[in-house]
Amino acid sequence: MIPRSEIAGSADTQRGRGNTAPLPSVKQLHSLIAEALPAEARLTPLKGFKIDLTANPDFQKIFFAARCDCGTVGLLSVEVSREKSMAEVRRAAPELARRLDLQASTFYGMSCEAHQRMRLGPAAAGKVDRSSSEDTCHAS
Repeated sequence: MIPRSEIAGSADTQRGRGNTAPLPSVKQLHSLIAEALPAEARLTPLKGFKIDLTANPDFQKIFFAARCDCGTVGLLSVEVSREKSMAEVRRAAPELARRLDLQASTFYGMSCEAHQRMRLGPAAAGKVDRSSSEDTCHAS
């Protein structure tokens, strides 16, 4: 078994052995990830969004919004370890952006009817106006 301190990328390796690289703020994380997103992703960083739904307290969620003309806003997120340095996050930013872009593609690929069902919940699912059904959403 390999001691935890010898595993590349562990908190011990990053913080416990003299590495004093500053940890990025949430604002910096948003910026790094947003810069790595393709322009056609049409995502908005949700700065100041304080909900923490992560099961792991060593990670923080970084939230973005995807908007459709039907009024539905999709909440997209990626998780970043609280132990990662700015340089490490910068290297990972393209992959984090790719994951957000995949989430956005799924959201934009849904019909406005599906968005309305998501927005209104299961109790209202039978009351959705199906007369204006579209194949995919119309992103703002």
